[in-house]
Amino acid sequence: MRKVLLLAANFLREHRWPVILLFGWIILLALASADLGRPRAAPDDVAFYIVQQAIFICIFSAFLAADAVNNDRKSKRILLVLSKAVTRGEYLLAPVLGTLAAAIAYAVFYWLCSLWLADRAALPTASLWAIVLLAIGGSLVAATVALFFSTFLNPYVAVAATVLLVTAPGALHAQRHPWSAWLPGFPILVQIVNFKPALEWTLSWKALLLTVPQAVFFWAMAAAVFRHRDITVPVE
Repeated sequence: MRKVLLLAANFLREHRWPVILLFGWIILLALASADLGRPRAAPDDVAFYIVQQAIFICIFSAFLAADAVNNDRKSKRILLVLSKAVTRGEYLLAPVLGTLAAAIAYAVFYWLCSLWLADRAALPTASLWAIVLLAIGGSLVAATVALFFSTFLNPYVAVAATVLLVTAPGALHAQRHPWSAWLPGFPILVQIVNFKPALEWTLSWKALLLTVPQAVFFWAMAAAVFRHRDITVPVE
């Protein structure tokens, strides 16, 4: 496990600039939504910020995880790593943990910005912790699904496939059916989109807790596919 944690830390170090830029993005949009020229922020703008940033954190996590394997294959660093008694499953676990750590940091920072904005808009803040948990859970699923697709697809195509897999059930109104809770990421998306800080809103613990077995499933699938990939072939 120590090797995996070291690889995860190195993954974060290599992606430090995108991580730092996202913190700046969260602050910039928070300032824009705060409307500092007025004594109060518009409640609709604040609500939009809260929902938008939760979804954005999930999408960014997908991009971060999908790029991991491709970058290492380009630099051939993957050959060095896998020669150090690290299994392919452990190798794939590292970007998942690194992405999850970044998502947690984002979510906490985003929560603080949301608290400030909600206070400026005179909105209740009691339910903000719940959407932070949803953003973390959604990021975990998005990262593992994108990682799975990236084992056999281009990173950008992998992210597009991830977004399609998560959002496609919405076109079928799948949220009306009990089995939709088992769809990867979709129940989290529905919860985030339906979040209204000024109205009564209840967190679905089932949807949140199911993100863990879903993430494990897609990580295991990614490891299974990756075991049969020829990593010596250069990628463009």
